[in-house]
Amino acid sequence: MVRALDAAPPQHSDSDMDDDHHAVHVVHAIGGRQLPTCQVLLKGLPEPALVDTGASINLMVTEGYQRLSKPPQLKPTQVQVYAFGNTCPLEMAGVFTAEVAHEDTTILAKIYVSKEMSGFLLGCQTAQELNLVRFAFSIHASDQEDVVQEFDSLFKGIGCLKGPPLKLHIDESMAPVALRHPRVAFHLRPMVEQELWASL
Repeated sequence: MVRALDAAPPQHSDSDMDDDHHAVHVVHAIGGRQLPTCQVLLKGLPEPALVDTGASINLMVTEGYQRLSKPPQLKPTQVQVYAFGNTCPLEMAGVFTAEVAHEDTTILAKIYVSKEMSGFLLGCQTAQELNLVRFAFSIHASDQEDVVQEFDSLFKGIGCLKGPPLKLHIDESMAPVALRHPRVAFHLRPMVEQELWASL
Protein backbone atom coordinates (compact mmCIF):
# COMPACT_ATOMS: atom_id res chain seq x y z
CA MET A 1 0.00 0.00 0.00
CA VAL A 2 1.17 3.49 -0.71
CA ARG A 3 0.43 6.96 0.49
CA ALA A 4 0.62 9.85 -1.93
CA LEU A 5 1.47 13.31 -0.69
CA ASP A 6 1.23 16.23 -3.09
CA ALA A 7 4.30 18.44 -3.27
CA ALA A 8 2.24 21.13 -5.01
CA PRO A 9 -1.45 22.13 -4.82
CA PRO A 10 -3.61 19.78 -6.92
CA GLN A 11 -4.58 21.16 -10.29
CA HIS A 12 -7.81 20.35 -12.08
CA SER A 13 -6.72 20.48 -15.72
CA ASP A 14 -5.18 17.39 -17.29
CA SER A 15 -2.27 19.30 -18.81
CA ASP A 16 -1.37 20.94 -15.52
CA MET A 17 -1.75 17.67 -13.61
CA ASP A 18 0.98 16.06 -15.68
CA ASP A 19 3.47 18.67 -14.47
CA ASP A 20 2.98 17.86 -10.78
CA HIS A 21 5.39 15.91 -8.64
CA HIS A 22 4.06 13.49 -6.04
CA ALA A 23 5.74 11.67 -3.16
CA VAL A 24 4.54 8.28 -1.95
CA HIS A 25 5.58 6.09 0.93
CA VAL A 26 4.56 2.64 2.06
CA VAL A 27 2.30 2.49 5.09
CA HIS A 28 1.49 -0.54 7.23
CA ALA A 29 -0.96 -1.19 10.02
CA ILE A 30 0.71 -0.43 13.36
CA GLY A 31 -0.18 -2.25 16.54
CA GLY A 32 -2.94 -4.30 14.92
CA ARG A 33 -4.90 -1.22 13.87
CA GLN A 34 -6.80 -1.56 10.63
CA LEU A 35 -6.11 0.74 7.73
CA PRO A 36 -9.05 2.73 6.30
CA THR A 37 -10.06 0.43 3.45
CA CYS A 38 -13.32 0.08 1.57
CA GLN A 39 -14.80 -1.89 -1.31
CA VAL A 40 -15.45 0.09 -4.49
CA LEU A 41 -16.63 -0.92 -7.92
CA LEU A 42 -14.06 -0.15 -10.60
CA LYS A 43 -15.58 -0.62 -14.06
CA GLY A 44 -18.20 -2.84 -12.42
CA LEU A 45 -15.73 -5.11 -10.62
CA PRO A 46 -15.27 -5.05 -6.83
CA GLU A 47 -11.87 -3.71 -5.83
CA PRO A 48 -10.53 -3.19 -2.29
CA ALA A 49 -9.10 0.30 -1.91
CA LEU A 50 -7.09 2.15 0.71
CA VAL A 51 -8.56 5.57 1.48
CA ASP A 52 -5.92 8.23 2.13
CA THR A 53 -6.96 11.83 2.73
CA GLY A 54 -3.33 12.91 2.32
CA ALA A 55 -3.14 11.59 -1.24
CA SER A 56 -3.75 13.88 -4.20
CA ILE A 57 -3.87 11.16 -6.87
CA ASN A 58 -5.32 7.66 -7.29
CA LEU A 59 -2.73 4.91 -7.74
CA MET A 60 -3.13 1.33 -8.89
CA VAL A 61 -0.74 -1.55 -9.46
CA THR A 62 -0.28 -2.94 -12.98
CA GLU A 63 -1.70 -6.35 -12.02
CA GLY A 64 -4.90 -4.74 -10.76
CA TYR A 65 -5.24 -2.79 -13.99
CA GLN A 66 -4.87 -5.99 -16.04
CA ARG A 67 -7.63 -7.69 -14.00
CA LEU A 68 -10.18 -5.14 -15.20
CA SER A 69 -12.76 -6.28 -17.72
CA LYS A 70 -11.71 -4.69 -20.99
CA PRO A 71 -8.98 -2.51 -19.47
CA PRO A 72 -9.11 1.01 -20.90
CA GLN A 73 -6.17 2.14 -22.95
CA LEU A 74 -3.40 3.68 -20.87
CA LYS A 75 -2.32 7.16 -21.79
CA PRO A 76 1.28 8.22 -21.23
CA THR A 77 1.83 10.55 -18.31
CA GLN A 78 4.62 12.87 -17.24
CA VAL A 79 3.62 12.74 -13.57
CA GLN A 80 6.62 11.88 -11.41
CA VAL A 81 5.84 9.86 -8.29
CA TYR A 82 8.62 9.45 -5.75
CA ALA A 83 8.83 6.81 -3.04
CA PHE A 84 9.45 8.28 0.39
CA GLY A 85 13.14 9.07 0.84
CA ASN A 86 14.06 8.17 -2.75
CA THR A 87 15.31 10.47 -5.45
CA CYS A 88 14.33 8.19 -8.34
CA PRO A 89 10.67 8.34 -9.44
CA LEU A 90 8.54 5.21 -9.58
CA GLU A 91 8.11 3.63 -12.97
CA MET A 92 4.65 4.62 -14.18
CA ALA A 93 2.77 2.56 -16.77
CA GLY A 94 0.33 5.34 -17.59
CA VAL A 95 -3.01 6.82 -16.63
CA PHE A 96 -6.62 6.02 -17.47
CA THR A 97 -10.08 7.35 -16.63
CA ALA A 98 -12.76 4.97 -15.41
CA GLU A 99 -16.01 4.82 -13.46
CA VAL A 100 -15.56 4.29 -9.73
CA ALA A 101 -18.66 3.54 -7.66
CA HIS A 102 -19.44 3.20 -3.96
CA GLU A 103 -23.00 2.48 -2.86
CA ASP A 104 -25.22 4.94 -4.79
CA THR A 105 -22.43 7.27 -5.97
CA THR A 106 -20.63 6.82 -9.28
CA ILE A 107 -17.94 9.17 -10.57
CA LEU A 108 -15.31 9.36 -13.29
CA ALA A 109 -11.84 9.31 -11.78
CA LYS A 110 -8.34 9.54 -13.16
CA ILE A 111 -6.23 6.57 -12.00
CA TYR A 112 -2.46 6.33 -12.36
CA VAL A 113 -0.92 2.91 -12.86
CA SER A 114 2.46 2.09 -11.35
CA LYS A 115 4.66 -0.92 -11.90
CA GLU A 116 6.34 -0.62 -8.49
CA MET A 117 3.55 -0.62 -5.92
CA SER A 118 0.82 -2.87 -4.55
CA GLY A 119 -2.86 -2.34 -3.92
CA PHE A 120 -5.21 0.44 -4.96
CA LEU A 121 -5.04 3.90 -3.40
CA LEU A 122 -7.99 6.29 -3.40
CA GLY A 123 -6.92 9.92 -3.19
CA CYS A 124 -8.58 12.62 -1.13
CA GLN A 125 -10.66 14.21 -3.89
CA THR A 126 -12.02 10.88 -5.12
CA ALA A 127 -12.84 9.75 -1.57
CA GLN A 128 -14.75 12.99 -0.99
CA GLU A 129 -16.69 12.68 -4.25
CA LEU A 130 -17.66 9.10 -3.30
CA ASN A 131 -18.84 10.35 0.12
CA LEU A 132 -16.32 8.13 1.89
CA VAL A 133 -14.86 11.02 3.89
CA ARG A 134 -16.11 14.44 4.88
CA PHE A 135 -14.21 17.39 6.29
CA ALA A 136 -15.84 19.58 8.90
CA PHE A 137 -14.22 22.96 9.44
CA SER A 138 -15.84 24.70 12.39
CA ILE A 139 -14.51 28.10 13.43
CA HIS A 140 -16.13 30.18 16.14
CA ALA A 141 -15.04 33.79 16.53
CA SER A 142 -15.23 34.88 20.17
CA ASP A 143 -15.70 38.50 21.09
CA GLN A 144 -13.73 40.00 23.94
CA GLU A 145 -16.91 40.32 26.00
CA ASP A 146 -17.67 36.61 25.59
CA VAL A 147 -14.21 35.70 26.89
CA VAL A 148 -14.56 38.06 29.84
CA GLN A 149 -17.95 36.61 30.73
CA GLU A 150 -16.79 33.01 30.41
CA PHE A 151 -13.71 33.54 32.60
CA ASP A 152 -15.20 36.19 34.86
CA SER A 153 -13.20 35.17 37.94
CA LEU A 154 -9.89 35.83 36.17
CA PHE A 155 -10.70 39.48 35.55
CA LYS A 156 -11.68 40.39 39.12
CA GLY A 157 -10.06 40.43 42.55
CA ILE A 158 -6.44 40.62 43.67
CA GLY A 159 -4.91 39.87 40.28
CA CYS A 160 -6.62 42.79 38.58
CA LEU A 161 -4.39 45.88 38.83
CA LYS A 162 -6.19 49.19 39.18
CA GLY A 163 -4.79 52.59 38.38
CA PRO A 164 -2.08 53.55 35.90
CA PRO A 165 -0.28 50.81 33.92
CA LEU A 166 2.55 49.17 35.85
CA LYS A 167 6.07 49.36 34.44
CA LEU A 168 8.62 46.75 35.50
CA HIS A 169 12.20 48.02 35.70
CA ILE A 170 14.44 45.12 34.75
CA ASP A 171 18.23 45.33 34.76
CA GLU A 172 19.20 43.44 31.60
CA SER A 173 22.89 43.33 32.67
CA MET A 174 22.12 41.05 35.62
CA ALA A 175 22.42 37.31 35.07
CA PRO A 176 19.16 35.47 35.80
CA VAL A 177 19.19 33.30 38.92
CA ALA A 178 16.81 30.44 39.73
CA LEU A 179 15.62 30.86 43.31
CA ARG A 180 14.61 27.92 45.46
CA HIS A 181 11.22 28.06 47.06
CA PRO A 182 11.32 29.29 50.69
CA ARG A 183 11.39 26.54 53.29
CA VAL A 184 8.24 26.06 55.33
CA ALA A 185 8.70 26.76 59.04
CA PHE A 186 8.61 23.65 61.24
CA HIS A 187 5.59 24.74 63.22
CA LEU A 188 3.64 25.35 59.96
CA ARG A 189 4.49 22.07 58.20
CA PRO A 190 1.60 19.99 59.67
CA MET A 191 -0.91 22.62 58.52
CA VAL A 192 0.70 22.83 55.04
CA GLU A 193 0.60 19.04 54.69
CA GLN A 194 -3.03 19.04 55.79
CA GLU A 195 -3.90 21.60 53.11
CA LEU A 196 -2.00 19.65 50.45
CA TRP A 197 -3.82 16.42 51.29
CA ALA A 198 -7.15 18.25 51.27
CA SER A 199 -6.48 19.62 47.77
CA LEU A 200 -5.73 16.17 46.26
